[in-house]
Amino acid sequence: MNWQKRRIIDKTDYRVFQVNTTEFSYQAQSAEFYQIEAPQWVNIIAEHTDCIVMIRQYRIGIEDYTLELPGGIVDRDELPLIAGQRELSEETGYIGEAQVIGVMHPNPALFTNQLTTLLVTGSEQSGTISREIFEDIEVVLVPIKDLKTKIAHGEIANALTLASLMQYFSL
Repeated sequence: MNWQKRRIIDKTDYRVFQVNTTEFSYQAQSAEFYQIEAPQWVNIIAEHTDCIVMIRQYRIGIEDYTLELPGGIVDRDELPLIAGQRELSEETGYIGEAQVIGVMHPNPALFTNQLTTLLVTGSEQSGTISREIFEDIEVVLVPIKDLKTKIAHGEIANALTLASLMQYFSL
């Protein structure tokens, strides 16, 4: 491997992520690159009868609602399994035992983190929802048989949700 990390030149903290300006060298040439250090993420595919528990959530980036899997940030020193169960309960009120079905790099060109996909089979509704103030979320039960049609028609267009669903379809 000819790549060498030389040094971090600058760090800017934006609360949910940090941008590093980093010098790398490759074949005797050096240049500055940007790396976004973000916490680990988790997506949860929760089966409930013949449906997947999904959410319709307002997203600031596109200023619109998206149909996506529940998920979120893995807190420091928290395991993805625990984070996923917490996020599922907080966002949807559903609970269940989770297992890891995949790990991926959401965008390795810029981001240093990973996304873990969890599967919860036989999830149940606990009724306890604890959303953050700016989480505008509606719980949507999507029949498993309709997932591929919703993807084909652009109703499910969140790239990380699509990647996690690909892991699910590959089981």
